[in-house]
Amino acid sequence: MHIEIELDKIRTERLMILQQRLNEPLKEIAAEFLAKAVDETIAPHETEGSKILKLMKKRGILGCMEGGGTLSVDYKKYLWGADD
Repeated sequence: MHIEIELDKIRTERLMILQQRLNEPLKEIAAEFLAKAVDETIAPHETEGSKILKLMKKRGILGCMEGGGTLSVDYKKYLWGADD
Protein backbone atom coordinates (compact mmCIF):
# COMPACT_ATOMS: atom_id res chain seq x y z
CA MET A 1 0.00 0.00 0.00
CA HIS A 2 1.25 3.48 -0.80
CA ILE A 3 0.57 6.21 1.77
CA GLU A 4 1.50 9.85 1.37
CA ILE A 5 1.70 12.08 4.46
CA GLU A 6 2.69 15.61 5.32
CA LEU A 7 4.35 16.32 8.67
CA ASP A 8 4.85 19.57 10.50
CA LYS A 9 8.37 20.98 10.83
CA ILE A 10 9.02 19.66 14.34
CA ARG A 11 8.02 16.08 13.56
CA THR A 12 9.91 16.19 10.28
CA GLU A 13 13.09 17.17 12.12
CA ARG A 14 12.54 14.47 14.75
CA LEU A 15 11.98 11.86 12.08
CA MET A 16 15.17 12.88 10.28
CA ILE A 17 17.15 12.65 13.54
CA LEU A 18 15.68 9.21 14.19
CA GLN A 19 16.58 8.11 10.68
CA GLN A 20 20.18 9.20 11.22
CA ARG A 21 20.38 7.41 14.59
CA LEU A 22 18.90 4.17 13.29
CA ASN A 23 20.67 4.38 9.96
CA GLU A 24 17.67 2.81 8.24
CA PRO A 25 15.63 3.92 5.24
CA LEU A 26 12.82 6.30 6.11
CA LYS A 27 10.37 3.98 4.38
CA GLU A 28 11.17 1.15 6.81
CA ILE A 29 10.96 3.39 9.88
CA ALA A 30 7.59 4.82 8.83
CA ALA A 31 6.22 1.36 8.00
CA GLU A 32 7.26 0.04 11.43
CA PHE A 33 5.67 3.01 13.24
CA LEU A 34 2.45 2.65 11.30
CA ALA A 35 2.30 -1.10 11.90
CA LYS A 36 2.75 -0.61 15.66
CA ALA A 37 0.09 2.10 15.75
CA VAL A 38 -2.39 -0.08 13.88
CA ASP A 39 -1.66 -3.13 16.06
CA GLU A 40 -2.09 -1.14 19.28
CA THR A 41 -5.25 0.57 18.07
CA ILE A 42 -6.99 -2.60 16.94
CA ALA A 43 -6.25 -4.88 19.85
CA PRO A 44 -7.90 -8.28 20.15
CA HIS A 45 -11.07 -8.49 22.24
CA GLU A 46 -10.23 -7.68 25.82
CA THR A 47 -12.25 -8.83 28.75
CA GLU A 48 -12.97 -6.40 31.57
CA GLY A 49 -10.55 -8.34 33.75
CA SER A 50 -7.73 -8.14 31.22
CA LYS A 51 -8.32 -4.38 30.82
CA ILE A 52 -8.10 -3.86 34.57
CA LEU A 53 -5.01 -6.05 34.81
CA LYS A 54 -3.30 -4.10 32.02
CA LEU A 55 -4.10 -0.77 33.70
CA MET A 56 -2.88 -1.98 37.08
CA LYS A 57 0.40 -3.22 35.58
CA LYS A 58 0.84 0.04 33.65
CA ARG A 59 0.33 2.15 36.79
CA GLY A 60 2.52 -0.09 38.94
CA ILE A 61 -0.19 -0.88 41.48
CA LEU A 62 -0.18 -4.60 40.96
CA GLY A 63 1.81 -6.61 43.44
CA CYS A 64 1.79 -9.66 45.62
CA MET A 65 2.30 -10.54 49.23
CA GLU A 66 2.82 -13.66 51.28
CA GLY A 67 0.03 -15.01 53.38
CA GLY A 68 -1.97 -18.00 54.36
CA GLY A 69 -4.55 -19.75 52.27
CA THR A 70 -7.31 -17.58 53.75
CA LEU A 71 -5.93 -14.26 52.53
CA SER A 72 -9.21 -13.33 50.84
CA VAL A 73 -10.93 -13.61 54.23
CA ASP A 74 -8.35 -12.12 56.61
CA TYR A 75 -6.48 -9.71 54.33
CA LYS A 76 -6.90 -6.82 56.80
CA LYS A 77 -4.62 -8.62 59.24
CA TYR A 78 -1.85 -8.62 56.66
CA LEU A 79 -2.42 -5.11 55.30
CA TRP A 80 -3.06 -3.12 58.47
CA GLY A 81 -2.22 -5.49 61.30
CA ALA A 82 -5.87 -5.55 62.38
CA ASP A 83 -7.25 -8.54 64.26
CA ASP A 84 -10.70 -8.31 62.63
